[in-house]
Amino acid sequence: MTGQVEGKIAIITGAASGMGAAVARLMYANGAYLVLADISDGVIKLANELGDRAAGIVGDVGTSADAIAIVDLAVSRFGGVDILCNIAGYPGDNRGTLVDCSIENFDKLVAVNFRGPFMTMKAAIPHMIARGGGSIVNVASTAALKGYPSLVVYGGSKAGLVAITRGAAVEFAEHNIRVNAICPGPHETPMLLAAVEANPPSREKIIANVPMRRLGKPEEIAQAIYFYASDASAFVTGTVLPVEGGQTA
Repeated sequence: MTGQVEGKIAIITGAASGMGAAVARLMYANGAYLVLADISDGVIKLANELGDRAAGIVGDVGTSADAIAIVDLAVSRFGGVDILCNIAGYPGDNRGTLVDCSIENFDKLVAVNFRGPFMTMKAAIPHMIARGGGSIVNVASTAALKGYPSLVVYGGSKAGLVAITRGAAVEFAEHNIRVNAICPGPHETPMLLAAVEANPPSREKIIANVPMRRLGKPEEIAQAIYFYASDASAFVTGTVLPVEGGQTA
């Protein structure tokens, strides 16, 4: 798939670490221009490390103004948007049932995992139409595909993302805009590793529920995202791809 994003302008949210950083490195190596966004200022360091074709911005996609500013930077710095990778996510406080979920936790889960991608899509799609098309890749979760205890609201926020992925794919197909979703299972990302560090026995429990008996790697998710973002998937839209070692089989 070498060169199939060359010259394209890509926005990657959640780009400071984990799968977002892995996607950024892969796309930059294959010639894309990048706007990298994250709540961590590590995203500025990564952009500087990559080079002149990358720009970093610190922002929270859960805040509408920040989501719009991310897209505006791609337009002002590089001239448009061809690819949008909505990777930023919020795990929430998952220590109880639906009844235990606070309104504050609910609101933040929906803001980051659902409204954030909605806002970046809303802002980016007109620019994609102006350029003759584009590709949007939304990172959801296996929690959007099956029920998990203590992940009810998190799963709901990601299921909403899957739904707008499919709907937008149909709405904008005539404009040559493809919209697809990835549903990762448990992967070695800072978000998951922090959770298992707080509760060490949970690592073994998580792995026991994965038929391949291991955690995934950010680079493995990055390859799937890259496929959807690139011209290699030119006739693929409205799909949802689990990348989870067989967890939802």
